[in-house]
Amino acid sequence: MSYAKLNDGVIEFAPKNKDGIMNYNLALELLEKDGYKPVVEAVKPQNARLYKISYSEDENNIYEQIDYLETQEEFEKRQLNTELQYMIENLEREINDIDIKRIRAVCEPEIKDETTGETWLD
Repeated sequence: MSYAKLNDGVIEFAPKNKDGIMNYNLALELLEKDGYKPVVEAVKPQNARLYKISYSEDENNIYEQIDYLETQEEFEKRQLNTELQYMIENLEREINDIDIKRIRAVCEPEIKDETTGETWLD
């Protein structure tokens, strides 16, 4: 668990070392004495929906909160657009590969492999 201070919505995590104290971030008594509180982490979304993290606090803890930057509908639309773009790029690659074979077949009409009879279009 990490410890931090919250100042006007800005989170300040405890430093690893402080004033010559190694592993200060693990010295719970010192952290609490210096005003650091435990950070209760939010469950991060498993999908790629855009979000930002904000913080709030009470007397004992600082709470991490997930603030979504897009609605579920916007997220699904963005995912669909990404998938469509991926499909378009794949089709363009396939077309380019076929064009390269066609151009080579026109420029080099001979058979590619005499033993199998394979042409440049195959």
